[in-house]
Amino acid sequence: MKFRLLALLLCLPLITVSAQNPYRFTWSRELAFVGGSGAGLGVSLMLRSRTPAFTPDQVAALDIRSIPRFDRYATGQYSASARKASDLILFSSMAIPAVLMFDPAIRRHASGTAALAGEVFMLNTALTTLTKELVRRPRPFNYNPEVPMADKLHRDGRLSFFSGHTSTTAAMFFATAKIWTDYHPDSEWKPVVWITASAIPLAVGFLRMKGGKHFLSDVLTGFVVGSATGWLVPQLHRRRAH
Repeated sequence: MKFRLLALLLCLPLITVSAQNPYRFTWSRELAFVGGSGAGLGVSLMLRSRTPAFTPDQVAALDIRSIPRFDRYATGQYSASARKASDLILFSSMAIPAVLMFDPAIRRHASGTAALAGEVFMLNTALTTLTKELVRRPRPFNYNPEVPMADKLHRDGRLSFFSGHTSTTAAMFFATAKIWTDYHPDSEWKPVVWITASAIPLAVGFLRMKGGKHFLSDVLTGFVVGSATGWLVPQLHRRRAH
């Protein structure tokens, strides 16, 4: 059912195209985005089923000296409130493209906006989950002696690189900012929009470090991947000037 709904959202822009729409949709490009993302997600799910949880001996063998100094801050953090706050912002960010519907010009092309947001989400999720399963980096809290051993003996403890909370938040906020900017290229509000789109994912990244879930390098990589995805997908759909 979810796949059919997504397919419908991707097909609608091909039918309801307006001359004022800054984006152009084609079957080949949309199928490439959806198919490529779907393949990446499928491979990541297959790999996840083969990712074992840590054993107590493996946790005990982890050496903080193997971590670069700039990454060590997160190993001493394990804030439950920071983790909860980052979860709340993450889930809220998934709906942030909906604010574009308050703009009458964008609302006329609602199906196209939904398709772009869907493609951004799928591609970023595929890149994030596939990388996590391939790298299998231990999370910072595994190096923290104050964290109960029971919390460390989970498969998720191997999925530190890179931060999915940061990449997803960045992808959705950058996609929203990019779409809005493409409709309003001369607006004086552009600096505010882009500063907000950058600040919120970075705040999420800091919360993930405070929660002991990610290293600084995980957060920065997630920000780069997510922001690039959020900007690039709409850009690749831009109509060429004649």
